[in-house]
Amino acid sequence: MALQWMILACVVAAEAAVAALLTLPAPRAVRNQIVGLVSLLLQPVATVIPFAAFQLLDIYWKKEHRLMCTSEVCTADERIRFEKTVSS
Repeated sequence: MALQWMILACVVAAEAAVAALLTLPAPRAVRNQIVGLVSLLLQPVATVIPFAAFQLLDIYWKKEHRLMCTSEVCTADERIRFEKTVSS
């Protein structure tokens, strides 16, 4: 899961760099070339949005189904329930 978050962070950093390039003062021809290149690159990268949504839902699911013990010591049934939710 750390690799997935690293990929997501790299994509966000690249998008921030492109946004910074587009906001700098530059001649119109250079700006048009940057916009054209970015639009070509963003079409395949648009799959990152569902990927990020999946990651957030996965975190939410694991938070909602984390190991919750009724007493100080967890019973075997509670541990089995937790392992089933995490492994699936």
